[in-house]
Amino acid sequence: MTRSRMATSLSSRVLPALVTGAATAAYYATPDVIASRAARGWAKAGLTAVIAATSLPEYRAGLEDMRRARRDVVEAAADADPMPVRAKVVAGAVAAVAVVGGVAGVVAAERWVFRRGQARAAAGASWPHTLPGLVLGAVAAGLALVPVGDPAEKSSTDR
Repeated sequence: MTRSRMATSLSSRVLPALVTGAATAAYYATPDVIASRAARGWAKAGLTAVIAATSLPEYRAGLEDMRRARRDVVEAAADADPMPVRAKVVAGAVAAVAVVGGVAGVVAAERWVFRRGQARAAAGASWPHTLPGLVLGAVAAGLALVPVGDPAEKSSTDR
């Protein structure tokens, strides 16, 4: 069993999922507890670092898988025709559009969540940013529990 497959067992995903969920909920709740915009930005940066650090073990395992896959591709490519320049340009353009679209989508979603919380605050709701933050934290924790990898390579603990 490879290291990345061990990292996908349920028991190894529970703590990172809980940390991710709690940090996500705290991230979205910051407008309710921190009045200063600058302090809120620093708190969110710290919470983002916590979430990123939580995913490092899975990231490292994924890097190992990518290195193995790259070696396989290089070996197979030695026998194949090289990719035409036009295909490389198109692939690069598609990747760039995907990255820009992903970032724009995240920014739009963040702004929508914040504006929605501000509207709830203006309407007099209690904890207008925290309640949606708890929902988003639960979603983040649930998604962190989803196993990543090839289902055909399940470990004996996941069966």
